[in-house]
Amino acid sequence: MKIAAQFMPGDLSVYLDSVRKAEEAGFARIYLVDGQLLWRNVFVYMTHGLAATESIPFGTAVTNPRTRHYTVLANTHATLEELHPGRVILGIGRGDNAVRTLGGDPVPTQRLKEIIPRLRELMAGETIHDEVDLAIGWANQPDVPILMPATGPRNLKLAGALADIVMIQVGVNPVSVRWATDLVRDGAEKAGRNPDDVEITMYTSIWVSEDLEEARGMNRWAAACAANHIEHTVASNPRHGMPEELTRILEVKSEEYDYAGHLDPSVDRSEYPAEIVDDFGIHGSPAQCIETIQALVDAGVDEIAPAYLNGRFEQMDRISREIMPAFAGSRA
Repeated sequence: MKIAAQFMPGDLSVYLDSVRKAEEAGFARIYLVDGQLLWRNVFVYMTHGLAATESIPFGTAVTNPRTRHYTVLANTHATLEELHPGRVILGIGRGDNAVRTLGGDPVPTQRLKEIIPRLRELMAGETIHDEVDLAIGWANQPDVPILMPATGPRNLKLAGALADIVMIQVGVNPVSVRWATDLVRDGAEKAGRNPDDVEITMYTSIWVSEDLEEARGMNRWAAACAANHIEHTVASNPRHGMPEELTRILEVKSEEYDYAGHLDPSVDRSEYPAEIVDDFGIHGSPAQCIETIQALVDAGVDEIAPAYLNGRFEQMDRISREIMPAFAGSRA
């Protein structure tokens, strides 16, 4: 089990101190959210972060082909990979905050199915045809891993078929997680791939504290964020097959998710009771956190990627000292 860290492109000095701390503390990777109306430019921050650290990989988690043409994404990630070999991950999805804050709908799943192979070919310097012949003549970066996020069944299967890394957002309840990882593996097998070659990471939250109520309060945003994705998945796919452990959050969800208040502790999310919050975050004492993470390992997760750790230096230290040693050398 690897433990990564997700950051928002926020205050630059805090961000740079945070990514340096993540590398020093032994986090496996750094992921950055892309949202052009909410945060600073993800690629500017990836560039600064790569330059400020020594070896830790950086990935978009995630960008999308609606606000950024896929040839631009291929060029950007190939450029960063050329400058920082082995340290770049291209995370691409249907479009969440970047699209929804424009009043738009996410990119159809079928469109991602077309685009992802093209990204690989373009970064490798190959010529593709999309109305006209397209090539990035200087590119020679065939090994940039591609990450896809997924919550619903169609995207979970497609990600298993196409991506190197699948970032699931289904909470931490083992029933929900096993449902998701089984779909990823099924998608890989049906595409003729070895499921063991597809890495599964998890978008989640973590707060280490002996005060369980404090820890739950710090993670309550993750339940609200997940509910937003689950609601859209249920609405667009009545035959979604999600387990009750995943969909019961919709019984308490009351409002559309406020992206601008993503981590704002003043936002009232009291409608999410403790048992629901426990389904969507890793929190509590080190022993409680380790128990939750071990259940994720058993359910087929290779990496957790808690968000968002900007400026949370004490938490990064606690995770490094008190959580990481329990999983040194383990793999799902």
